[in-house]
Amino acid sequence: MAHRGHRILFLIVMFAATPLVAQSNDDRIKQLENKIDALLQQATALRAEVDALKGAQPTPAPAPAEEDLTKISVAPPPAATEQTAPATPALTDVQTINNAPNPGASKVFNPDTSVIANFMGKAGQHNPYEFPGSQREPLQLDEAEIAFQAYVDPYAKANFFFSVTPGGIEVEEGYAQFVTLPYDLTAKVGRFKATFGKANTWHTHVRPWVDQPLMIHNFFGDEQFHDDGISVSKIFPNSFAYTEGTLEVFRGSTEGVFERAHDNDLSYNAHLKVFKDISENSNIELGTSYARGTSTDGLGINQFAGLDATYRWKPLQRGLYNSLIARFEGLVNRLPGGRDQNGFYTSLDYQLGQRWFTGVRFDRAGHPLTAPTPYDKGVSATLTFWPSEFSQIRGQLRRTDYGAGKTVNELLFQLQFAIGAHGAHTF
Repeated sequence: MAHRGHRILFLIVMFAATPLVAQSNDDRIKQLENKIDALLQQATALRAEVDALKGAQPTPAPAPAEEDLTKISVAPPPAATEQTAPATPALTDVQTINNAPNPGASKVFNPDTSVIANFMGKAGQHNPYEFPGSQREPLQLDEAEIAFQAYVDPYAKANFFFSVTPGGIEVEEGYAQFVTLPYDLTAKVGRFKATFGKANTWHTHVRPWVDQPLMIHNFFGDEQFHDDGISVSKIFPNSFAYTEGTLEVFRGSTEGVFERAHDNDLSYNAHLKVFKDISENSNIELGTSYARGTSTDGLGINQFAGLDATYRWKPLQRGLYNSLIARFEGLVNRLPGGRDQNGFYTSLDYQLGQRWFTGVRFDRAGHPLTAPTPYDKGVSATLTFWPSEFSQIRGQLRRTDYGAGKTVNELLFQLQFAIGAHGAHTF
């Protein structure tokens, strides 16, 4: 009986405590929910502050419960006080485009540009056989070359060289150059200097002398052998030497050299070059050329055959201060009727120091317009100082014996200076 009483008492206590436990658990749950709501509010406030510091739009508040949607009033859209800006690339996008590694994309609107000025002076006698008005002035800005070069696309590069002289402006060269053709081929299409010998391919600022050699002046003129046409070159791999052949077709009109009498009277030029290293300090280059076209009188074919040789010495240990280049170039001109004229020049240029160069040149050349008069002969010496790679000062003493018996002594002065980027020339 006593045990039964204890059990009844225990059950009564349990039933009495159960509501209290349940109520205590409800209070704890409610407290936890309140804490969570407070933490969420703090997190929302912190996010708004971070967005404000970053300049971004504040994070939208959490979506209201479904039962609260009816309590939200929809605000009218803001007045259109500002016009919407057009969709344009950001500055960083433009910079990314301009800094792209693709040379074609980066230079479409900004090609490599340069201006090279050639100021010349002269003291002494003048050539009595020059045409009136063609005599060299005592002081004159003889030429300014303006160059524009850029990649058109991954397959071609455009090259434009404008010659600005007291007589006007001329497109000296303007061509597209293709360097990614199969079978080791390269090509040029446009207006360019013919690959005949060495001196004919040089621009004014590349020559190691103030003037042109008599051979080039008498046979091709001061404007040299250049025309509109197509040029294709191929490298012939072999174990002996670097070998390159070039074939060129021109429209057939070169002042004083060729003149097209009919539409099919084109002019042609071929050149073969062999280059070989003799030692680690020296190399030699040999070339042969052949050109033909309709003569200026339209009565036959004018033909040229040429040979050029260049020896270079540049020691590895002293190459910055001492070097030597020896050149020889000669040609034979066969005129209609079997008349032949020829000419040559040979030169030696030595580097005295880092910025000083000296040289000597010998000339001998006939003249197609005065054949068969005696040959013109000349000897000259040069001294050149390079203040920097963008300027040079040169003096040249020249003595010329013209075929008609007149001897002319001259002192030539040259100052060249350049601005902008300028591509490398043919080696």
